[in-house]
Amino acid sequence: MSIGRALLVSAWQPARPGAVQSGLYRRLTIMIDAIKQSCSMIDALFFLHSQDHDLMEDQVRAIEYDLSKRWEVDVRASFCRREPPRGNESFGSNFKSATSFFRLPGYSEFSGIAQIAALDDCLARNPDLIFIHRLHCMAPVLLTRQVLPPVFFDLDDIEHVAMLRHLSQPPHWLRKNLAYLQLPALLLGERNAIKLSQTTFVCSSLDQHKLTRLFHTRNVMTVPNAVTLPAATSPSLEPRIVMLGNYEYPPNRLGVEFFLDQVWPIIFANCPSAEVIFAGHRVEVIQHYAYPPPQVTFPGFVEDLDELYRRARIVICPILTGGGTRVKIMEAAAYGRPIVSTSIGAEGIDLIDGKEIILRDSPKDFANACVELLKDHYTAQIFGLAARAAAESRYDRSKIVARLANSLHRAVE
Repeated sequence: MSIGRALLVSAWQPARPGAVQSGLYRRLTIMIDAIKQSCSMIDALFFLHSQDHDLMEDQVRAIEYDLSKRWEVDVRASFCRREPPRGNESFGSNFKSATSFFRLPGYSEFSGIAQIAALDDCLARNPDLIFIHRLHCMAPVLLTRQVLPPVFFDLDDIEHVAMLRHLSQPPHWLRKNLAYLQLPALLLGERNAIKLSQTTFVCSSLDQHKLTRLFHTRNVMTVPNAVTLPAATSPSLEPRIVMLGNYEYPPNRLGVEFFLDQVWPIIFANCPSAEVIFAGHRVEVIQHYAYPPPQVTFPGFVEDLDELYRRARIVICPILTGGGTRVKIMEAAAYGRPIVSTSIGAEGIDLIDGKEIILRDSPKDFANACVELLKDHYTAQIFGLAARAAAESRYDRSKIVARLANSLHRAVE
């Protein structure tokens, strides 16, 4: 019987259109399903963007009702705006921001007096455990002076790894290179966050090994992403490529631009009937959105995912930077679609290259893999069936939730 009370702290935006389709949300629901096995009430503190309008009382109540119904647990929601970002800074300001985790871009916005006060208000309700969703939301937890119950922390991206990969990509202009100064403070923030938590969750055994070796810690646990299996279908007979993602996330946007600049021209030259669809949140930030190349479309948010995957022959993940694991790869595998990805895009996902997924890193190799699948439906079917079988056997959502729930339950006994 679940009788406890949990506090969830997250930067997820429940009022945003399409928010429940994001990979971020898919992973969050795994955590929610585990939490509610021990807790009958979830207090949820969401950090809004600084430019967002304050929500009216009736809007908050509507969100609480929706989340309670969606998550099948009583939810009480609180909202706090982040501090405004610092914007472009001088060399001196950049150097100063690198002296503290709480001054870093992306983290200072969560480290102000208002954010700490919002957390303290939630702590006054005496939760039995706290679940922190991503490193940004650890900032006020590290700064509060309140006594904390057991803290559980989901580090779905190892942020210093994502940062280094981003900085390694061109262009290498001076201001970008100055960001290397921020690495020590970011590493210290990660270490302190992991140290504060009772357990830190990561997406893959590879990430667990990295953190254990780097920080000499034993409280890191692998909780892989998982998806609920839809009805099995075959790849489309049409030569159509699909990518689904949140393009506000820089690695996704940069991956699309890499694909359209360097990969798509090769595919289109070899398969003129091919088309590619980029669906998901904020497609308008993609460089090619205003003037798309031939047979490239940007429909944005798509309500019916079953229909989107029904239309797909191939799903791509041309990611060059970032960390964590891509929920959308697992989702595509669950739908039985062949997947072409970069090595970084599929990092930490237990799919076998050449059998259950195709990994290619150079533009030419990536394009050739796509062309083969576009021209050979039988091969696409074989890869799709293998991907589906792998998702079913290795990423059983119920088993992953049960394992996580057991870890959380011990905290509220």
